[in-house]
Amino acid sequence: MAVAVAAVVLAVLPAAARAIVGGERATGEYPFVTAVSGQRDKGGPAFRCGGSLIHERWVLTAAHCVADGDATVDPAQLSVRVGSRDRTAGGAVAGVSEVLVHPGHAPRESWHADLALLRLDRAVDLEPVELAGTPAQPGDRVRVLGWGLLGTTHPAPPAALHQLDTEVIPDAACRTGGPHELTEGDLCVSPDPADGTCYGDSGAPVLRYADGRRQLTAVVSRDLAPGGASEECGVHHGVHVSVPHHARWVASVLNAG
Repeated sequence: MAVAVAAVVLAVLPAAARAIVGGERATGEYPFVTAVSGQRDKGGPAFRCGGSLIHERWVLTAAHCVADGDATVDPAQLSVRVGSRDRTAGGAVAGVSEVLVHPGHAPRESWHADLALLRLDRAVDLEPVELAGTPAQPGDRVRVLGWGLLGTTHPAPPAALHQLDTEVIPDAACRTGGPHELTEGDLCVSPDPADGTCYGDSGAPVLRYADGRRQLTAVVSRDLAPGGASEECGVHHGVHVSVPHHARWVASVLNAG
C-alpha cells in the first residue's frame, strides 16, 4: 500500500461458506447488502452488480458496473434492493437519482479507483455498513459477499446471497503485467482451489471484522486473469478497491449532501 497504516486487531470471522463459486448460501444478517439492477429493453429489472448501503441515501459500488467508458448509465434505468439476502424479493427497493463515478477512474487508461456512488431517490431505513478507517493488510482475513455466478457453466446468477472468507496477500504476489494490473489503492486476495468471485460479484462488499465490528474494507472489482477477461472463476487472484484509501472522496460526496 502507498499509505502508511496502523495495525488493526481482528476478531475471528464467523463461520462462512467456503466459496461464492460453487459455495453455500450466506446465513448472516447484512442489512446494508445491496443488489444493483438495470432496466431490460423489455420487461423488469436485470441484475447488474452488488453494492453496499453506506448512508441512508447512498450506495457504494464499482464504477464499471454503472459506466461504459466515459459515459455513465442513466440513473433512471437503475434500481437497488437493500437488506435482503434474496436479490429478487424482500428488503427495501429504491430508485437511483444520480450516479457519481470516482474522478480518478479513467477506464481507458487503467482500473484505478473503480468506485461509484449511487444517490438513492429516497432514504432507506436500514443500518448502513461501517466504513473501515484503515486499509486491510496482508494476512488479514476478509469476507466477500455477492450474487455472482456460481461458476462459468451456470447461466444465471443465484437469487441467494453467497459469501467467501479469504485472505489479503502482498501486492508483490499479484503483479502480472496484464490489463487488469493492480493500481494504487487496490487489495489483492488469494484464490483457493475453485474458490473466488465470479461475474456479477463486482461492486459487492468486502468485509473485515475489527474489534468485534464488521467494517467495509473494500469493493469487489476484478480478477487478475493474465489476458484480461477470464472464462474461469476462482483460479486467479481477486482485486478489490480499498475503501479507506478513497475515504476522502467518499466523505466529500456524503458531506455535500
